[in-house]
Amino acid sequence: MIAVEFRIAIVEDNATARTALRGHLMSIANLSVSSFASGVELKAALKKQNFELLLMDYHLGQGKTGVEWVQNLREAGFIRPSTGIIFLTSDRSPQIIGRIMDLQPDVLLIKPYTIASLTRQINHYLKYRDFVKNVLHSLDNKQLERAISVVRAKISEGIPPRLVADIRKLYARLLYENGDIQRALSIYDDVLTRSDKVLWAQWGKVKCQYASGQWPHCKSHLSQMVNSSLARDKAFEWLASISFEQNSYEQVEKYLNEIKFSELSLPAAKLKTLAYQKQDKVVEAIDLLQKKRAMHRSAKDRFNDFTFELAEFYLFLAEESPETNREESLSQARKLVGIAGRSQGDPQTLQKRDYLLAFSAVLDGDIDKASHLLESDHIDNYLRTEPSVLVIAAKVHHGLGDERKAGELLLMAKQKNAELQAISEQVMNDELIFTGGERLGLNHEQAISINESGTQLFIEGMFDKAMKHFYDAFQLSPDTAAFGLNLLQCMIEADTGVYRKFNINVLLEKITSLPLNETNRTRLEQLTLSAQEQAL
Repeated sequence: MIAVEFRIAIVEDNATARTALRGHLMSIANLSVSSFASGVELKAALKKQNFELLLMDYHLGQGKTGVEWVQNLREAGFIRPSTGIIFLTSDRSPQIIGRIMDLQPDVLLIKPYTIASLTRQINHYLKYRDFVKNVLHSLDNKQLERAISVVRAKISEGIPPRLVADIRKLYARLLYENGDIQRALSIYDDVLTRSDKVLWAQWGKVKCQYASGQWPHCKSHLSQMVNSSLARDKAFEWLASISFEQNSYEQVEKYLNEIKFSELSLPAAKLKTLAYQKQDKVVEAIDLLQKKRAMHRSAKDRFNDFTFELAEFYLFLAEESPETNREESLSQARKLVGIAGRSQGDPQTLQKRDYLLAFSAVLDGDIDKASHLLESDHIDNYLRTEPSVLVIAAKVHHGLGDERKAGELLLMAKQKNAELQAISEQVMNDELIFTGGERLGLNHEQAISINESGTQLFIEGMFDKAMKHFYDAFQLSPDTAAFGLNLLQCMIEADTGVYRKFNINVLLEKITSLPLNETNRTRLEQLTLSAQEQAL
């Protein structure tokens, strides 16, 4: 049923529990079991090998939770898309259970569990994995179309009754990731018609509504989900993120204030500081990051995350200040980077440290120092670089006169950001990428490239995918009427009255207010007539 060696990693900070769990697993099947006391140990192991299944405890001492580790390792590419996740926790609070379920794990076991229940769940997962092994192989090789075709074939042949829910969940995920949003949505809707309490289907539906630009429906669904103790905090985070994209910064604060301060995730905290910054509430932004940092003084990894974030904030303050008034902000930033980067051996962290220091040097006018900081071996390895660091790297290389590389790094940041799972992180990074490109004068050039890709998708009749490209191009270059007209035409062709922050009428008003040449004016008149006919 399973391969000669099926690798499982246990991540559990309690040595007794870890040993007992290993003993139980060794008796179940032909498994290769490794065990780790922390996420740091797991990360080190993942640099050398992959695991087919992770058994994660939620609470891992004072550091990041198991959920945070899985999110971080997935985003950095350490965990394969096919890797199974089983969560263990003794915490029965709805908030914690909800956070775990947000990750859509394959299994959740509440401690104390019995050997019988553990054995049953592991065996079920192994049967599921064996049934979809070809699908998972294609998924790891980024062959989504092939993975989908294999699932369809299996559905046609017939699925064992006990695996039906697992296969539907996998099929919907594959369709969503391949951009077939409407088909994915139909699966989630069907599941919810049978039972409206299925959390993975609820979040799947929200993601589909968001991705297809149906924000009013998305917000309506989220407004209902805030009443669920399992979904409350994440639903408020989503509502805040959509409000940020609609430039409703006071509303962002309002939604995020509904989340207990101690429970604010790092992306949500960063989004709140950006909302403060947009309203010129610099003191409040700094105070928020300082308080979050102080809360995690005994947890090194979280403490360093917030320390780096506060350093970045000071660097952005310096960037927006006159050159003669940057000294204090730059001094604070360098001090914080020194604290967070101390005794670090992780190449990704070292790269972040050196790019932040190089950006500080560029803002200080010390080009030689900035160049020297870019000489390390880890600087040019962008495989696992966070989008926000790529934006800073683009600014550094632009400051050193390499505009081509700056543009490449901004484009890479945008591509990586599109693959992230946390909406608050995506929205926050989108803002950094936009303002960074605007400051460097690279947004219009990027918009042209994105618009060309959208045009090709439009010609191929892939309106949903094309719409996102035209929207992004128009966001990057809002004074270019042609991009807005492309978006308008795509919305009309797709019979979509609302897409993200635009409805047809708002978009028409926006385009009408722009300078229009004769060709664009004629096109606008034609599209206006088409929109009116469609509305009848």
